Amino acid sequence: MNDSPRLAGRSAVAVLITVISGAVGLAVPSTAAVLSRKAPERCCAAVSGTSRVTPTPLPTTTRPAGPPLCLIGSWRTVDETFMIQFYTGVAKIRFTGKGRVLEFRPDGTASEKQTDLVLTGTYQGNEVRMVGNGTSELTWTATDRAITYPARTRTDITWASYDQRGLIGTWTGQPEPALNEVDDYVCSGDTVVESSSTGYTSHWVRTSAYGTYG
Repeated sequence: MNDSPRLAGRSAVAVLITVISGAVGLAVPSTAAVLSRKAPERCCAAVSGTSRVTPTPLPTTTRPAGPPLCLIGSWRTVDETFMIQFYTGVAKIRFTGKGRVLEFRPDGTASEKQTDLVLTGTYQGNEVRMVGNGTSELTWTATDRAITYPARTRTDITWASYDQRGLIGTWTGQPEPALNEVDDYVCSGDTVVESSSTGYTSHWVRTSAYGTYG
């Protein structure tokens, strides 16, 4: 998660039992009257066994696969690298940091929290720095090797940037309904390494803030 700033009915058997049981309760004439009556003529051929209705089996249903259980839970980043366009017209600068708090839920939503998160880099021998605060809400899906973030649905994360002159700018992130970020990852129980071809790498450790499923 590279959140660096961007510039059925009853069966036939049951029905048959119901009909027989109902007949037992019917009122009938006396035995003599019954015997004196002419036997009814046979009107219908017996139903062959092969013509009986066969119950239709219930259709087989399948559920879509859920997200990888190893990712579900809460995490804290302990080592991260970002390539950030810090100055206009200058190549991206490598920044490092740690301390983002992440939460991945089984319903396909995730959150990120930053509390005085500090990212530092170097430009022409001078330290450059970014400080982030706030939270973001995202959606996510994953295979056993890749995490996809389709959208950032809400965010109030603010960033402040500094160089040798002091504070040089602040800005606030915006929701990204078409984010569609795809990162590689390896999850090993209590640790995750997430990376991408852009130079982003993040190492996470599991925390107890949210349930562990994997």
